[in-house]
Amino acid sequence: EKFVAVDASLSPHTLSPFLTAMPSRPKADELTEDLLPQERRLLFPDSETAAHRKHDDGDDTESLDEEIEISGWRKRGIVVLLCVLTALLFADQNIIAPNLTAIAHEFGFNDKERDQKLGGDLALAFFIIGAPASLIIGWLTDKVQRNYLFCAVILLGEAPCMCTIFVKTYNQLVVLRAVTGIAIGGAIPLIFSMLGDMFRVEHRAAVASLISVAINLGISCGQLLSGLVGPALGWRMPFLFIAAPSMVLGVAGVWLLPEPRRGATEDALQRKFRGAGGQFTYEERISVGKAAAIFAVPSNLLIFLQAIAGCLPWGVVYTFLNDYLSQQLRLSVPHATVVVTALNIGASLGALVGGFVGQWVYSRERREGGGSGVGSLTCLMGSSTLLATLPLLFILNPPDPLPSLGVLSAVAFLAGLLACITGPNIRAMLLNVNTPETRGTSFALYNLMDDLGKGMGPALIACVIGALGRQKGFTWVVGGGGTAWGGG
Repeated sequence: EKFVAVDASLSPHTLSPFLTAMPSRPKADELTEDLLPQERRLLFPDSETAAHRKHDDGDDTESLDEEIEISGWRKRGIVVLLCVLTALLFADQNIIAPNLTAIAHEFGFNDKERDQKLGGDLALAFFIIGAPASLIIGWLTDKVQRNYLFCAVILLGEAPCMCTIFVKTYNQLVVLRAVTGIAIGGAIPLIFSMLGDMFRVEHRAAVASLISVAINLGISCGQLLSGLVGPALGWRMPFLFIAAPSMVLGVAGVWLLPEPRRGATEDALQRKFRGAGGQFTYEERISVGKAAAIFAVPSNLLIFLQAIAGCLPWGVVYTFLNDYLSQQLRLSVPHATVVVTALNIGASLGALVGGFVGQWVYSRERREGGGSGVGSLTCLMGSSTLLATLPLLFILNPPDPLPSLGVLSAVAFLAGLLACITGPNIRAMLLNVNTPETRGTSFALYNLMDDLGKGMGPALIACVIGALGRQKGFTWVVGGGGTAWGGG
């Protein structure tokens, strides 16, 4: 029998009117409480109730749930491990930013070449490999065993990161940073594909917020480490400090990360799994036709398109802000790093709060208003993103005299808090509107659009500031990109 999963969570705006109109039916417990076990099995061979399974067959419900889904402390441990690996992977994404000027001096670059080659071209090289890697790994995610593939991606991406300590020329740095992009590009589809098969729709925004927190904390800690260690030990050493534990955990992940069962958390498949005593296997896999059908989902198209514009302001933050604060605002490198770290801490808190608030808003509208939950959620995401541009513009255009380090850090914290409410909710929506066998590919496409913004963004910003200067160029990019992102 060919089974195609159709779940209300996959298209709530389409199915909810029909679901709410359907009369409620009695539960199997209410219909069969007076029947003998043999009669129950004849009338209800696929009974879903835990009580009947336990009473009739002596099966332990918890062991069946464990067989179908990863649960309990084991699931929590896997999430913690994925968060740690994610933080380490993203720690090297922006590790160069605090030491842009020091690297430029070593390679003999002037200020314009620094912005173009280290700020624009290097970021483009980082993502120019990461983008196609994301598509290839996303496709493989929907085809092969994901835990082994994830560990291979970590090792493939972090080995060149470690080799950066031996760099002697700018071209060597470009090549190694480009290959390092494989880890970032390939990790996101794998992580969220596995989480989608570990958590049900009512928990996905919350767990997506934990991964978003790990991403932001990784970027923040990587920048902080680079800003503090770089001036003392040289700009190369932070690469070693980050790559070494990533590779160790990547190897350990071969034994520590299990492979979640595909479709195990989809409501539409629960009868299949439980009716077969946990032995049912969801055999649907990605195909060219299914990949093309991803673009037929309007939510997917909107999510993909907003990613490009939304990465322009982040291009300013991740690539240029640390150096801008130290060069244009005359803060010391450690103080500039503290301000950017405050922004990243705010971003981590915003991702955490945003995921839980977004899940509450989404569930409340579906439960009480009879809607799909999408309307309230998109209003939350758009308004918070638009508001986030205001504190960031204040940092770029501070009053004279310059505010204290504490004030700048507080404003940066607020900017990060507001800007990152959207992230986990976008990813949860992407999980909910795609079937298990297309999630890796859909997240790869999302990551591709994200990489286009992150890779081409700094290159575009470098051209803008070449024409307008740093302060005015950054102001236009943040204002325009943030408005397009929030409005979208």
